[in-house]
Formats: sequence, structure tokens, C-alpha cells
Amino acid sequence: MRNQRGVSIGEVLLVILLLSILAIVMMPRFLNVSREAKWEACRTNVANINALVQLYYIKEGTWPVNDLSDIGVNQNYFPEGALPSCPVTSAAQYEIVTTGHRVTGHARGQATHP
Repeated sequence: MRNQRGVSIGEVLLVILLLSILAIVMMPRFLNVSREAKWEACRTNVANINALVQLYYIKEGTWPVNDLSDIGVNQNYFPEGALPSCPVTSAAQYEIVTTGHRVTGHARGQATHP
């Protein structure tokens, strides 16, 4: 029995401790990547909706209503039948600002994000 080698409980605890420290250090980085991806998805949604608003104006000769309800249900612009929702703030709605006819990421009065 004395010539047999094995893993002691101390070595196992040391490995668990090191893995725990690595997990604690890496977890915030993974959470930050997820948040950045959501923000980028929102910015992409705004850019795509802006392009569709411009196309709507070219085809129809008028701007869509400010809450985008007329363009949102139009199958030619959104085949899914609805505007995309903001991945950062699910309650936020995309809308058009009347000056400049550009889409914002959130309705007025709601918190914004970068």
C-alpha cells in the first residue's frame, strides 16, 4: 500500500480552489459581452428600421406614423408581422422623432442606453 500513489484531499481542494478563482475572475467578462451584444443588436435594429422608413417614404410619398404602427404590420417591410423589440429594454418601443424622421431606440421619457 505504501508504494501506491494517489491524489490527496489537499490536492483536490487546491484544484477546486484554483478553478473557483478562475470562474470568479472570468464571470464578469462573460456578462459584459452579453450586455454589449444586446446593445449592438438594438443599434442594428434602429439602423434597419431607419432604412425601412426611408424606403417607405420613397414608395408611399409620406412618412410612417411616429409609433411606426403602419409600417410594423406591413408584410412588405416586416414579414414577421411586427417591429422587432429592443433586446436591452423589452418594454421600450422604437419610434420616429418628428424632426429629421429618424428612429430612436426608445419612446420618449424612457431610459436610454448607449
